[in-house]
Amino acid sequence: MSEALSELVRRHRRSVGMSQAELAGRSGISERAIRDLERGSSRPRQHSVRAIAGALRLAGPDLVVFLSAGRSGGGIAPVPAPVPALGAGMGLVGRRRELGALVDLVRGGRHRQITITGPGGIGKSRLATALVAALETGTDLDVRGIDVSAVHDPTLLVEVAAEAILGPGPSGSRLPTVERVAAELRGRRLVLLLDCCDRVVAAAPDLALLVRRCPGLTLVVTSQRPLRVTGERLVRLAPLPPPEAVELFALRAAEANPAFELTLDNAAAVTSVCVRVGGLPLAVELAAARMRILTPAELVERLGRQLPVLTDGAADLPARHRSLRATIESSLDLVDPPARAMFDWLGAFPAGGVLDDVEAVATVLGAGAGSVLGMLGELVDTGLVRTTTEAGRSRYTLPDPMSELAAERLAARDDRGRVDAAVAGRLLVRLSRWSGQPAPTDSIVVGRDADNLRAALAWAVVHRPGDIDIHALYRYFQLSGRYVEGEAILVRAAAAGQVLGRVRAGQLALLRGDLAGAERLGTAALAGLDPADHAGRVLTHLLLGTAASERRDAGTARRHLRTALRHARPAGDDQLTATVLNNLGVLSATMGNLRAADRQWTAALVVKRRAGMGAITIGTTLNNLAELARERGQAALAAGRADEAASVFASVGFHRAAAQAQSTRALALLADDAPAAATAAIDRAEALLAGASDAGDDERTALVIRLRRSVVLHAAGRFAEASEIMGRTMPVALSADHRTREEAAFTLGAHAARLVHRDPVAAAGLAAACTALFTQANRPVPGNLAGVLDGAVAACRTATPPAVYARAEADGASLSTVALVRLAAAIGPDRHHQVR
Repeated sequence: MSEALSELVRRHRRSVGMSQAELAGRSGISERAIRDLERGSSRPRQHSVRAIAGALRLAGPDLVVFLSAGRSGGGIAPVPAPVPALGAGMGLVGRRRELGALVDLVRGGRHRQITITGPGGIGKSRLATALVAALETGTDLDVRGIDVSAVHDPTLLVEVAAEAILGPGPSGSRLPTVERVAAELRGRRLVLLLDCCDRVVAAAPDLALLVRRCPGLTLVVTSQRPLRVTGERLVRLAPLPPPEAVELFALRAAEANPAFELTLDNAAAVTSVCVRVGGLPLAVELAAARMRILTPAELVERLGRQLPVLTDGAADLPARHRSLRATIESSLDLVDPPARAMFDWLGAFPAGGVLDDVEAVATVLGAGAGSVLGMLGELVDTGLVRTTTEAGRSRYTLPDPMSELAAERLAARDDRGRVDAAVAGRLLVRLSRWSGQPAPTDSIVVGRDADNLRAALAWAVVHRPGDIDIHALYRYFQLSGRYVEGEAILVRAAAAGQVLGRVRAGQLALLRGDLAGAERLGTAALAGLDPADHAGRVLTHLLLGTAASERRDAGTARRHLRTALRHARPAGDDQLTATVLNNLGVLSATMGNLRAADRQWTAALVVKRRAGMGAITIGTTLNNLAELARERGQAALAAGRADEAASVFASVGFHRAAAQAQSTRALALLADDAPAAATAAIDRAEALLAGASDAGDDERTALVIRLRRSVVLHAAGRFAEASEIMGRTMPVALSADHRTREEAAFTLGAHAARLVHRDPVAAAGLAAACTALFTQANRPVPGNLAGVLDGAVAACRTATPPAVYARAEADGASLSTVALVRLAAAIGPDRHHQVR
């Protein structure tokens, strides 16, 4: 008899305070048999073991271990003992659904070859253990379970399985093993569990033959890799969802430190731990074990690197489960050397790689493109790599701890430099192919490729700065909205020899309202440019001219822009000429010369289209023309141009710009007396903005759309909503850059015009604030708004006593945040001033 069973009987009997005589009486077995059993001098039959277990009222994992010990003997190892019982769930947390499904599959008998699969540490063995217990206690099936983790020779697996079914010792038969098992079973139902088949999956054909020859046999195996045989039913285990992971953490933490309790104070930190480790049960348990010496908050701080922290597993666990590193390394041992090399290479893809990238890099590193799918398949099958689908393309990523180990292994490789060069080269080629046109399949995808490109640029700035396409890089950061990061990278590229990096960095500084920074970068770039570099001088003077225009220094702006136009001609570049014309139009519009702006923007659009320029630059000019048409009172033309601009921006995924164009369309529709259509357009603008993958440092677009939404809602009679938006947004807008303050001025004027008949006092204050903002910006009130505002002011003067009007006008002209918020509140339906 197994010594383990004698110890288990003695321990369980004493734990419930039962004498040998009492146990004999309750189980129906003689007292002498109980005494012999505890001494280890007898070997009971299986029904006697079950009777003793029943008398001791064993359940869950305790029952599994007890029955397994009673069955074990010869050379067959029992099913691994599970962790101590945690209650009615049989030691399981979050796996009850999977357990129920497995029991149903086995009972039904329709699927006779079942593989429980998933990455190392996901809980396959524990679920298998619970399955054995559930089948033994809830069915009359004959269940055999063995741990085959020590079997490394696939040719021996069927022999081991046969020994579990037929019993140890020589058979005396010359029949092949499969035929001997088939003869023994003769249709009898039997469930055989083979746990930890990871290293012997090559025996899959032999196991499939065994199942086919034995109609009454159901085979359940656990393996990180599917067996890939006909009729195999896969049960893939996923990580635990946060609630179940937190439950598991709390239970294991209490075992490690009895003083631990899950409380309102530490629940957020515990949840963060569980999310950071990806809900992997083993990682959750290893993290919980750290509660002996750390608090949850301290553990969160240390999970930036998981492998050094998630160690120190229980001494009675298999070596591969005593640390997260050992688990991953054990999984790596299951794949072939080329797949292990692929794992290391993926460490150079922080955001994972799409198949085209991985194949391109593998080819440069000497692996045939045709072998890549096989290597990736091995890594995916073992759970080392995850695959997701985006826009019809597969992306292969390493979960955080795998990525950490891959980076370590990559750093130790002799060919580390070649790998980094291959990955960076691939990403930079993709970046250079992106020009604002609808993206080809191998171009950079904003957002999803951000981390990969960041790593590639960090390498290239040091090793190959000349490979960086400065102009494409600027467009990328413009589109993503990450102005600060882009500016820093472009400045580093400039320091490494890419002089125009300073110009493009200045343009990003301009987009975030840093006029001084933009002018400083532009001046430095101009000093370092070759006099014959006409294209570089065009871009630099454009930057300096635009910055001067933003400062409302029309003379300096005009001088720089005309200099840019002079350099554009010898450069022979239509694209540069079109860009200068566009910026001249901006200056003309800012100075109130709308006719010149219309002429310059129209010419710019013609040249841009002729030169085949990208969607972003064409969309920018279209939106400028839409704003101009709205300002000139051409509502239908403005709506059409804005709609076209929105479509062009959306075609390349520039959702923030598309949102602003839609808001321009909304105001144009409002001017055309179509409030319902205007509301639909502003709703569309907000939806586009919400769908933008990365707003980055661009705060202006959201502010502009909120301001314009308040005007549309006011016109639509949704006064309370319009008032709330104004009160929340106006203080922020007044502290922003020139362009945003001018947008706030437009908004104040539009509200004033609509509020005249409901509250002339508030309308007078808003009109005064509008005029004051334009005066502050050294810009006249734009033509179309000026007429509307003049009418509103006249109506307010007529409806308001002179002293009251004067106070309201002074209140608005002060541009006091408190006063403007109070005036904005008057838009609401229940906040009307009384004319005094």
